[in-house]
Amino acid sequence: MCHKQFIIKLKFIIPFVLIFSLKLSAQNYNFSNYSLKEGLPQSQVKVIYQAKNRTLWLGTFGGVSNFDGKEFTSYSKANGLISNSIRSIVEDNQNQIYLGTEAGINILKEGKVSTILKSSEVYALSKDKSGAIWGLSDYKLFSLKNGKQIFYSIEGLSITSLDSDHNGDLYVSVRGKGIFKLVNNSWVLYLKFSADLVDIGAKKILFDKRNTARIYLLTLRKGVFVSDKGEIKPFFSDKKVSTYYSIEQDSKGDIWIGTESGAYLVKKTSIVQFNSNNGLTDNRIDEIFKDAENNIWISSSSDGIFKYEGDAFIRYNTFRGKNLTYPISGIAADKRNNIWIGTFNKGLLQYDGKTIEPVKETQFINKNVFFVFSDKGKNIWFSVVGTGIWKYNGEKFDQAINLPKADFNSMAEDEEGGLWLNSPAFCLYVKNQKTLKITGFKGYTSSVFPINKDSVLLGTSSGIYLIKDKVIDKSFKISALNNAYVLSIIRDGDKFLFATLGDGMISWDIKTKEIRRYATEDGLNSNDIYSLALDDRGHLWMGTGRGINKLKFNSATKRYNVSRNNPLIVECNQNAILKYNGNIIVGTINGLVRCKTEASAELKQVPFVKISRVNIFRKNDQSKDVLISSVNKDLHYELGYNQNHLTIHFNAIFLTNPNAVTYRYKLQGLDADYRTVDENTEVEYSALRPGNYTFQVMAQANGQKSNVAEFNFTIIPPFYDTVTFKSFAVLFIILSIWLVFYLFFKTREKKKQSLEEIKLNEQAKIRKQTAEDFHDDIGNKLTRINVLSEILDKKVDDTQIEQKEIIRLIKENADLLYTGTKDILWALDPKSDNLFEILVHIRNFGIDLFQNTGIEFKMEGILPAYQKLKLTMEFNRNLSLVFKEMLNNILKHAHASQVLIIIIAADDKLINILTTDNGKGFDLKSAPMGRGLKNIKTRCSRINSTFKINSILGKGTTTRISTRIYVTN
Repeated sequence: MCHKQFIIKLKFIIPFVLIFSLKLSAQNYNFSNYSLKEGLPQSQVKVIYQAKNRTLWLGTFGGVSNFDGKEFTSYSKANGLISNSIRSIVEDNQNQIYLGTEAGINILKEGKVSTILKSSEVYALSKDKSGAIWGLSDYKLFSLKNGKQIFYSIEGLSITSLDSDHNGDLYVSVRGKGIFKLVNNSWVLYLKFSADLVDIGAKKILFDKRNTARIYLLTLRKGVFVSDKGEIKPFFSDKKVSTYYSIEQDSKGDIWIGTESGAYLVKKTSIVQFNSNNGLTDNRIDEIFKDAENNIWISSSSDGIFKYEGDAFIRYNTFRGKNLTYPISGIAADKRNNIWIGTFNKGLLQYDGKTIEPVKETQFINKNVFFVFSDKGKNIWFSVVGTGIWKYNGEKFDQAINLPKADFNSMAEDEEGGLWLNSPAFCLYVKNQKTLKITGFKGYTSSVFPINKDSVLLGTSSGIYLIKDKVIDKSFKISALNNAYVLSIIRDGDKFLFATLGDGMISWDIKTKEIRRYATEDGLNSNDIYSLALDDRGHLWMGTGRGINKLKFNSATKRYNVSRNNPLIVECNQNAILKYNGNIIVGTINGLVRCKTEASAELKQVPFVKISRVNIFRKNDQSKDVLISSVNKDLHYELGYNQNHLTIHFNAIFLTNPNAVTYRYKLQGLDADYRTVDENTEVEYSALRPGNYTFQVMAQANGQKSNVAEFNFTIIPPFYDTVTFKSFAVLFIILSIWLVFYLFFKTREKKKQSLEEIKLNEQAKIRKQTAEDFHDDIGNKLTRINVLSEILDKKVDDTQIEQKEIIRLIKENADLLYTGTKDILWALDPKSDNLFEILVHIRNFGIDLFQNTGIEFKMEGILPAYQKLKLTMEFNRNLSLVFKEMLNNILKHAHASQVLIIIIAADDKLINILTTDNGKGFDLKSAPMGRGLKNIKTRCSRINSTFKINSILGKGTTTRISTRIYVTN
């Protein structure tokens, strides 16, 4: 609450445990308690067991509860247990939890309870290396096979305990005999009891984790014995203790013993007893258990379980029977290193290293002290309600300042010895018994910090102000602190740190002007910061409205990082903080707390993360939704294309400090990098594309990273989204396009061919009609010329020789013209457009040419099949003209008696036409190429044919014409 604008807190909170280097006799150790209000079903925990997933299983008289550091999940008879009294717990190799009860054995798997055995009380369960379950009932040893008990007798004696060592080997304690070990399914004597233990059975066997030759034996009445290399000796007992219940060893090798009078921590050089007077709420300790993170858990008889938080913080609220549960308003040390403590309503206290006593000056008794301050000379200054400022110089108290109706809440000293004091409405400067009031600011003063002799920072309820040369500098502003309630100011190098009410801590770099804010999202316990101090290591300590935080400056990131290691939850007071003898002392609303600045060397533990379950939703069919309650990292799950909506639940077990856990996750195949979340432990993915995915999640706490939990799955594509289907689809599309184009071009080609055929048919008709017309017209006229020539020849007298010669020439030319027209008519006739016809035509031409010349002409190789070798009219004309030229040349120049033409059909429709004569021949090198040969070669090239000639002088000439002709229908 606020009183005269001072922050005064009077609320009571439950004390937490801490050790104080001051020799105060009453110190509370720091334990975290988990009981009914946190969700435990019943307050009496008889057994603690840690499963492979790092969660704790707690057996109570109200059933069994699973604890993950934050929440309890409980099971009772209502869920299927045969009894609510749980006496033993073990986990098998199939992750099933076996529960030994007073009425038999239950199995718990994936949240479902089943009963495998109804019997008498089962007060011990353990697992051997092969995974077989062993137990104790009525001091008899048994193993479980197919849900049945198989009992084993060891010399007919009672079995008092069943335990395992670090290697998983099983041991039992046999009353009056010794410790037996399971070897190859047989129990053999391992350690023979001494005379002190002949009639006593060991209730618990503990194997030393650092010395394998050392065994601790806990007995019910005579305490703890130790066997070192076979020799059994007493280890611990207390005459005040009549019953011993449990034993455990911590990570430092120290032994914890649970008794009816509390828990004992047996160190090498000292023994610490924990009970209801210094942190626990009950004296009877039934179970002590060390988890995988090296936390020590203690179960009491009436208030659930306690986790020992170590000695980083120790709290004091009483001293030698005197109550110290007062709201502490200020702490300071004088020149003798005595501590002066200001309180609300209880005046001023002094601690001289031996005793703590109230200052008995009548002005201070049961008064409100608003602050306590030590100047550079180690004089103590303090403000008392209604009487102003007092000073103690080591000898006496003097009233230094007393202004009417003015109380002061904070004080500082500048480098010249000037004092700065804050009263709600003004700031007072005091030096050499002279005072100066400084006003001109909004709100109420709450803190002050001199920068140098000329400049002072003034914290108020409306922000920060700069007093320069004893006057408020109106131009000075730190925007981040506008309207902020500044409760405390300290300096760390170039950075000024401002503690605020509700806005966390603000840092301001005087050189770079960089401003940074630290709040609960950065790990602080609260945004209400009441006090700040730096320890000898440069670490920052802050007292908040919800505990004490420690921060370390990271030079790389230029930021303070909050240490999340077991912060003490307690409400602190404004400016009640002191660096003292290497420790930090903090004043709270309920006494003092010492903060150990040098943390003890502990093994760094890491969280254990797991994927608890995966919900797979079927599109448009909720009845086919799938729940995977136990995810196997080594399995690869296959999901249908319509199962592409998933919710993945995960959580990390970090019993050391569960609130410090943050998570990072990503989905390989979708996410490029990890995403960071603080508290959300589930992630949803919808409309995932078919493909291979791996969901990965890790946790981090106190700077340590956990394992990586994975969920591997494949979303199988629908048939229309497979590579095979797509390949066929692409191929089909390509073939369809090809077919369309093929049909298009085929149709166009057919149409073109059809038009060409029509055109050819029309040409053929025209050629045929032209040939017929030409034959009828020219033939008739030439016949008439011949007839008239013959008539005229008869009428002309034989003596008219010249006229007779003219008539002969007319007739001869008419005959030649008729012969020429026959070739034209033959070429025009469409029937002549094949190789057979042209060869026949050439043969007929040769026969006519060489008739009555004395030259024998033959042509061989004309086959009827050549009628299918269709030729163009141009091919016919050029080939016929070539042979006319050759045959005429033979007739005129060869002087041959024989001419032979042979047609030879080679492969691939290659036709060779050889022409041979037995004439005089000629020399190809010396004889010039005449016009006839040039014409022959030219015409052959026109019809894509080759022409070769070979001639030997005196032996004749051979020519070869080669042409390719394709058969068409």
